[in-house]
Amino acid sequence: MTHPDLESVDAHSPVRAITSFDPLRGDAADDALTVARRMRDAGCGALLVDDPDGETGIVTERDVVRALASESTDSPALELMTRDLIVVPGDMTIADAALTMHQAGVRHLAVDRGDGVLGITSMRDLIEPLLDTIDA
Repeated sequence: MTHPDLESVDAHSPVRAITSFDPLRGDAADDALTVARRMRDAGCGALLVDDPDGETGIVTERDVVRALASESTDSPALELMTRDLIVVPGDMTIADAALTMHQAGVRHLAVDRGDGVLGITSMRDLIEPLLDTIDA
């Protein structure tokens, strides 16, 4: 993920400043092992999946672990993905995005750049700007 100037990003900055708008994407037919390998190779914890009906969902590390633990390695991403994708506007503050994650019990949010293009941000992305604000 590339960020313009992380030195100037804090909890009051828009979440789009720390969001990857070129997120990893998976195919609806990819099995759990394929999804896990793609996330490992990309160094990320989630990917977006478009189902044949045009709905976008998210598959996270948690979803993959759940599938592996139940020995469902052949389950397609379409079955693994969370369909109720939480989408926040790119101009939402990082602090509000963190609060949204906390209240929803999730570690990833989809972020609308403002033109319908979705990106992903994670709790990991939010930590540094939040901690920098506390230290200030």
